[in-house]
Amino acid sequence: MSKILGVMPPYCVEVRKKIGSDGDTDPLGCNGIYQMRTCKEGKIPIKMKFYVPTNPQTIPQQANRSKFNNAVVAWQGLTITQKNVYNERAKCRHFSGYNLYIREYMLS
Repeated sequence: MSKILGVMPPYCVEVRKKIGSDGDTDPLGCNGIYQMRTCKEGKIPIKMKFYVPTNPQTIPQQANRSKFNNAVVAWQGLTITQKNVYNERAKCRHFSGYNLYIREYMLS
């Protein structure tokens, strides 16, 4: 991770997201993943190394995703009255009724 100093590319308000890819030839050294971060100097662009996110598709992960999918389908199947009950219960916790329902479903 390194701070980007000097002049930014032309017509660029903020540098963000991914530019290029890991295998690309880059004579200017611009390829990378860029983020805007807040520090004592203000907001500055940061260049990070490329990385490839992993998705291992393990059995527990797939079971959790399936349960979450079932929770969403179950929420969508509730009537407005049933959803309002969850919305009222969730107000004191600063949740939405949807989040409370999903939380309780996943913990059951």
